[in-house]
Amino acid sequence: MTDGQVEVALLGPVAVTGAAGIFRRPAALELAVYLTFHRRRVGHAEWSLALWPDRAVAPSTVHSTASDCRRALGRARDGVPHLPRGSTLQLRDTVTTDVERFASLATPGDPVGVLAAMRLVRGPLFAGLHRVDWAVLDGTQAGVESMVAQAALGAADRLMRSPDGAAAAAWIVRRALLLCPYDERLYRMLLRGLDAQGNRAGLHAAMDELCTLAGEAPRPRPRAGAARRPVGHANCLHPETVALYEHLVGGQPAAGGHPARL
Repeated sequence: MTDGQVEVALLGPVAVTGAAGIFRRPAALELAVYLTFHRRRVGHAEWSLALWPDRAVAPSTVHSTASDCRRALGRARDGVPHLPRGSTLQLRDTVTTDVERFASLATPGDPVGVLAAMRLVRGPLFAGLHRVDWAVLDGTQAGVESMVAQAALGAADRLMRSPDGAAAAAWIVRRALLLCPYDERLYRMLLRGLDAQGNRAGLHAAMDELCTLAGEAPRPRPRAGAARRPVGHANCLHPETVALYEHLVGGQPAAGGHPARL
């Protein structure tokens, strides 16, 4: 980010860097977020309906929200507001997001770039916002989560094919899970990475974690020497996940690994 620019961080708790001041109205920050994903000119009726889909808001509220957003964002180096006035709203290119930075770093086939991109992920998308139903309805949230998951899966798979790449692959997947905690594809890659490290305790813990998220109750850990079966009934899990887990726990530890004493 260069001087005079504003970056809106969305890959976790929402934060704004480079703004002129604070957003006094919570809806003003949410308006800024909405506009970062709608770069065309947006009418006041459209963005206000997106932020308040369940009720009509007074023109004064619409005006004050837009004004607070404009004041908080401030002006670029050329003196022009980042959010110019008008009958429609459109952010200038001087306002960017960490989602855009992620996309520029996470080049397919470049695990190093994906590693750098994953450092931008800090938690669930849009964390701390309350008026983001629009992101679900128009596919924005699904699109961002898919981008992060696909980048993580591609880089992790490539790393798993290289010597000593399993630890980095598991780290990448863990970062992606901060944003996409219910993506079983990521969990399957995590299971593979932990198995490649010989981390049997981590392997079982990751499966227990997934089952807890899926609403399954983890089974008690077996006695030493007893066979480890999938946790719960696995009714909520994809058959591919269960099959992978059973295959991994039924095999020998990866090279360099040691059997866990459960």
